[in-house]
Amino acid sequence: MSKPEMKETGMLNAAGISYAEIIRSRRRMKGLSQEDLGSRVSVRKNAVGAWESGRSRPDLSSIPVICETLGISLEEFFGVPVMREADAPEEFTDRYAALTDYHRQIVLKQMDTLLEMQKPAVVAKRKLIRLFRNDLSACAGPSYTIGDTNGEEIWIEETPLTAQADEIIRVSGDSMEPEFHDGDQVLVHHTASIRPGEIGIFTNGDAGYIKVYQKDGIHSLNPAYPTMFFGDADDVRCIGKVLGIAGKELFARRNEIQDM
Repeated sequence: MSKPEMKETGMLNAAGISYAEIIRSRRRMKGLSQEDLGSRVSVRKNAVGAWESGRSRPDLSSIPVICETLGISLEEFFGVPVMREADAPEEFTDRYAALTDYHRQIVLKQMDTLLEMQKPAVVAKRKLIRLFRNDLSACAGPSYTIGDTNGEEIWIEETPLTAQADEIIRVSGDSMEPEFHDGDQVLVHHTASIRPGEIGIFTNGDAGYIKVYQKDGIHSLNPAYPTMFFGDADDVRCIGKVLGIAGKELFARRNEIQDM
């Protein structure tokens, strides 16, 4: 995308610097990954990637947190020169007077938004629940052993999904990509059967798998992996239904546990 196009869609700040470049360069200077920044701003890694590629710009409400995390001022982010306090009222009055009534209303709305953003944030206390996190893995690739007694109880935020979960199991391997990646922690509801097309945790002896159940066998999402078929002699069992991924933002922070 050319610079004029970016300017028309608001992707450059007032100093002509792209928001993408500001976020990307400052993030790297701070030694943060896209996932680290996303976690601080409560967005996914792909949202940060979209900012840094110029496909989108952060929501206005997220910008103060981004600036604080990256160690830059709002003026630097927006490319606005820092105004001396003594000159501010006169310069603002002159510029405001030159605006049309419609644009004055926009300025006032933006000022109201900024004033709200300046108010001290009231952080709501999250409701936490305890879940068992299995130390062993469900394979999405080579076979790994899975058990039901090795692990620990952890605190996690209560959401509609976590409230249904009975256990957290870690994914190992890449056969369930692009939906599930190696190392993802998935929320599992214990059940002995699931419907065709649903994703579950299965065991065959000591081997555990995360796969899509179909009537003809259990399937991987990654087309590089073949369907797994089992005969009557195989001890294949369904351990539970996979509800979704337990993102890092859901896990209780140390201070939250200490305050309980």
